[in-house]
Amino acid sequence: MAIKTFVLENYPEKEKRHAAIEKAIKDYLENDKVEVLYTGRGKPYIKGTETEKFLSVTTTGSVMLCVFSDMPVGIDGEHLGRFTAENKTDYTALAERFFSEEEADYVREGDGDPMRFVRIWVRKEAYVKLTGKGLADFSNFSVTDGERFYGKVSGVPIKKFAINFPGSNEYFFAIAGAE
Repeated sequence: MAIKTFVLENYPEKEKRHAAIEKAIKDYLENDKVEVLYTGRGKPYIKGTETEKFLSVTTTGSVMLCVFSDMPVGIDGEHLGRFTAENKTDYTALAERFFSEEEADYVREGDGDPMRFVRIWVRKEAYVKLTGKGLADFSNFSVTDGERFYGKVSGVPIKKFAINFPGSNEYFFAIAGAE
């Protein structure tokens, strides 16, 4: 699957984020008639292309990452600065609420390492962004058996997504749907 990735500024205003995404897609396709629209659940999609195109967006820290593809795709990421020792979030409690038992065990066994939570959360978010189902679907699938991460969930590839941009080492991204 061919994908095009856009690294854009993460504006606080939804309207500015939308305008930046739409401009990037229009410029890339050299087509001013293209529109970025959203489903009732907020999943972006493209209107105005000859063949169906797909889009997924994640915003975190100062970055908005957009993935544009000819196949369904989901992207998610987290700015790792949110996951510090000063942050008193109980990631085990969140894992027990939203994750499968195997996933929650993986987080529990990490002795408070927030990266265990992040690795699962970002993969799950990428998958539900591909499917369009949202957080309510989190408990219906697992991305790990507690020891290793699955390469596919329901036949959909999910993996860490490495992209290079200034400061990219401060982020963790995952993509669903791309081989």
